Amino acid sequence: MNTIQIKGSYKRVSQFLKEGGKLLENKNDNRIIISYYDYLKTTRNKEATIMYKVIFAYLLGQYLAAKETNFKTFTKKDIYDYFEEISNLQWSLAYQDNNKISIKLFLNWTYQNNLTKISGDMILPKMIWHKNTNIRTYYTKEEITKMLNAIDIRTKQGKEDYLILSLICYLGLRISDVVNLKLSNIDFNEDKISIIQYKTNNLLTLPLIDKVKYPLLDYLKNVRPKCDLDYIFITDKEPYRQHIEIKTHNYKVKNYFIKADVDINGRKHGFHSLRHSFSTLLLKENISLYSISTILGHQDVRTTMTYLDIDTSKLKELTLEVPYDK
Repeated sequence: MNTIQIKGSYKRVSQFLKEGGKLLENKNDNRIIISYYDYLKTTRNKEATIMYKVIFAYLLGQYLAAKETNFKTFTKKDIYDYFEEISNLQWSLAYQDNNKISIKLFLNWTYQNNLTKISGDMILPKMIWHKNTNIRTYYTKEEITKMLNAIDIRTKQGKEDYLILSLICYLGLRISDVVNLKLSNIDFNEDKISIIQYKTNNLLTLPLIDKVKYPLLDYLKNVRPKCDLDYIFITDKEPYRQHIEIKTHNYKVKNYFIKADVDINGRKHGFHSLRHSFSTLLLKENISLYSISTILGHQDVRTTMTYLDIDTSKLKELTLEVPYDK
């Protein structure tokens, strides 16, 4: 799409949130974005939620600029046209809904602060959600094995990628928890990982199985720079910092599936698809839904329709047969 600049939006907004400055060319629109961000920081939203709320507002601002209008002069039709173009992107219906509600809330805020003449409620008086329309992608054990084996672990980048994907494929971690994983979360003596989940703020403890332990040791010994930071994944150049950008590296999953000659046509192929595959594989192995919910760190057991016993030790019996040779 020429009018919706998706590429580079995450990086640009991330830089704006860290350093401030100009995000939109129109000075008035840029001031609105800055004020909106200042407002969001006073809410209880997590940083990641604030990030995406700003991204959605930024994409709208970019779109309006391409249509030679702005936050002060746009019409209802401009917003409907924007949603129409968004619908042509490869976004799930649920993600499109998140975009719409974020825009609605943003325009309600601007209207309440006399920054725009049209509110979100005027444009979307009622929202119809599509939470249950997504078909979860499932990859077989053989397909995931092929994908992991396609990673060249002789290289530093390969070692890092293998560890990241192993944490998701073998333990079912969310990418947000992978990125925030710390050295202090790892107990090598007891062979366990204990984290406070980023999404739910709940404690999750999982076994440090060999299929994750050895890639982790290899990464720490041969890839990760030596520094005092507690985060496991850090940037490779000074000044070292948490490598938060890993969250956006969904494309690597796709690339490795393609390299492994796994058919991804009509199938999702990001970090979340690996987590879904992990849970499906557990279910196929007759692991109780309650145990799967616990392993996945779901805040509400009903998310996984649970009703049986907890048994995370089953993870040790369900690892994929992927050899890890340094």
